[in-house]
Amino acid sequence: MKSFGDVVKQTDPFIILFCPSCMNSTLANQIVTKHGTPLYAYDLAEVSQRAAELRAELPAGSSVCYSFKANPLPALARRVRESGGRAEITSEGELAAAQAAGFTGAEMLFGGPGKTRTEIQLALKAGVRRFSVESFRDLALISEMCVAEKVMVEVLLRVNPSDAPDARLAMTGVESQFGFEEALLTDASARERLKLPQVKVIGVHIYFGTQVAGVEALVTNTRRALASAERVQQALDVPFSVVNVGGGFPWPYGNDHARPSLDGLREKLDEVWSQSPFAAQGVQLWFEAGRYLSASSGWLIAQVLEVKSLPTKTFVILDTGIHHLGGMAGLGRVPRGGVTVFNLSRDVSAEPVMTADVVGPLCTPLDSLARGLKIPAVQSGDLIGIPNVGAYGLTASLLAFLSHPPPIEVTHEKGQECEAWQLRHGHAQISA
Repeated sequence: MKSFGDVVKQTDPFIILFCPSCMNSTLANQIVTKHGTPLYAYDLAEVSQRAAELRAELPAGSSVCYSFKANPLPALARRVRESGGRAEITSEGELAAAQAAGFTGAEMLFGGPGKTRTEIQLALKAGVRRFSVESFRDLALISEMCVAEKVMVEVLLRVNPSDAPDARLAMTGVESQFGFEEALLTDASARERLKLPQVKVIGVHIYFGTQVAGVEALVTNTRRALASAERVQQALDVPFSVVNVGGGFPWPYGNDHARPSLDGLREKLDEVWSQSPFAAQGVQLWFEAGRYLSASSGWLIAQVLEVKSLPTKTFVILDTGIHHLGGMAGLGRVPRGGVTVFNLSRDVSAEPVMTADVVGPLCTPLDSLARGLKIPAVQSGDLIGIPNVGAYGLTASLLAFLSHPPPIEVTHEKGQECEAWQLRHGHAQISA
């Protein structure tokens, strides 16, 4: 497998700034004419560009694991693999997606709380030999399965440090279902509890949170992760070969807000890494990225079904909604603002904007993408586009609600369609 460093050396050193016009009306109409609406369209060149940019801002020799939860589409994940990324997976479905994207078991890290026997067995049969373990129970189950399958695996201990991160969604600093409390691993009893057959501890895995707010916060989180890893390593007195410090690299969601700057991150991370004893020991430094690699590639394209003008409100009714762009929020928790809507059917730059509630076709008042949003003038039949939804889009939505068919997902590059995919869902009888 190529390393991210190898890929970057082959990539032109310029950076393309994010531009909403990259989804032009000609391309949108070509795809829609063939596949209908709503649909997701992903620009593979954006994935390549984000991968190159990110690797350029990380210490030399480090690895990046692609978080499949951000977007498991095999065609998109394949481009991440071709850019040198590893696969970070947490389920049977993500394992299948990673295999479809061409990842080998040696390129995968299987993590997540509450692993089942079936998942572990399938992962082992697929050649996965590295697991992130979340508890002593998790480790014992993996050991038991490895004994049964007669295989040896390496494990990273997921640690929940006491430090609270600077992140929009924090995953450490509080009691959590994720990982070992650091105190459990630094306790004198931990050494013996970790000595189980067919498993070898090779390092730690720390993930502070997502949408980390800027370079300084990313650097601080990395420093804290390395410090926690050092404390655990000293307490356990075992050699480490991998330290996964997580990521949380930010990107806008569903709007055209300014992209985050990572300028200066490489220099600061190089300093942090050089001060860590792990660097001198030849330990591999791993990061994770999901939304940063995939978000900018994706647009949700939909059709305006009706513009319903009432005395005090205007509703723009689309053929998409929270079942396709739920943002992992769930019923009653759907954010109703912050999206950006583009009219992809006609040039409305010279026309006045309209203020509307942008809603979907579901039979619930919760099916709203935005309330009182200023958008370009639209009319029935127009195509609209929502940018920056290549991460936590379709598979983070209320897909089964009201049983609408899943949208087609199309990848494209240089103005040409590459592949089309569709999730399958619905009821299949399995017994009488």
